[in-house]
Amino acid sequence: MYYFISYIRAMNATRTYALFFCLITGLLSTSCNSKKKADRLNIFAAASLQDVLNKTAEVYQKETGVKLSLNFASSGVLARQIEQGADVDFFFSANENWINYLLEKKLFDSESKLNLAKNKMVIIVPNESKMPQPESFTPDQIPLLSCDRLAIGDPTHVPAGKYAREILSHYKLWETLESKILPCKNARETLLMVEMGEVDMGIVYLSDAKKSKKVRCLYEFPENCSSPILYYSAHREKTNSKIQKFQNFLKQPESRKIWKDYAFIIHD
Repeated sequence: MYYFISYIRAMNATRTYALFFCLITGLLSTSCNSKKKADRLNIFAAASLQDVLNKTAEVYQKETGVKLSLNFASSGVLARQIEQGADVDFFFSANENWINYLLEKKLFDSESKLNLAKNKMVIIVPNESKMPQPESFTPDQIPLLSCDRLAIGDPTHVPAGKYAREILSHYKLWETLESKILPCKNARETLLMVEMGEVDMGIVYLSDAKKSKKVRCLYEFPENCSSPILYYSAHREKTNSKIQKFQNFLKQPESRKIWKDYAFIIHD
C-alpha cells in the first residue's frame, strides 16, 4: 500500500510540473507572438505592385524597425481572401472597385481610402519579335487580328484584364479576339508569358513593361480607352498608431519618389 500511495503522489507531482511547464511555455509563446505582431504589418497588394512595395518595405523597415509582410496576388483574389477573414492590416488594389467592395462590407476603416498612383496600359511583344514600331494603334499597324495568342489578365478578377477588355472593346476588337486570348491569373503572369515567348503579344501595365529587359513596348494606349487606372489603399484599425504611421509615410515625398522611380504616375 505504501508503494502504491508513493506512486500516486509521484504521478500527481509529475502532472503538476507538466501543467506548469505548458503554462509557462504558452505564456512565453504568446508574448513572443505579440512582440512579432507589434513589429509587423500584414500587407495584401496587387501583383503589379511587387517591385515598388518591396522597395517601400525595405526603406520603411530601415527607418522604423517595422517589417512589412507582403502578400501579392490579383486584387480580386486578395479581396476574397480578406472577405473570408485573412489577417491583414493594409490592402493595395489596382482597382478602386475592390477597395469599395471591402469598405461596403465594413472590413476597412471608411476614412482610410487613399489614392496612391496612376498607371497606363501598353501592348508589348518579346524583344526578338520582328513587328515594327507603329505610329498609332490601328489593326493595320498592330496586327492583333493575325496574332495566334494574346495575353491579358483574367478579366473576371484581375484589374489589368478588365482594363485590357475595355480597351479592346473600345476598338471593337473584343469579340473578334476573345478566342485568341490567354487569360492570366495576375498582371505579373501576363508579362511573364510575353517574356517567355508563349504568346505573340500582351497588354500590360506600363510600369511592368518598363522594368522588363525581355520585352518592348509597341504602343501606349490613350487614357480615354478604359476606366481610370488608379491604385488605392485602405487599412483596418483607425486607432492603431502603427497603421497610422505607415499611412502617413505613404503620403510623404520619400514614398512618392519610390513610386515614381518604378514608373508609376503620381498626382502632384
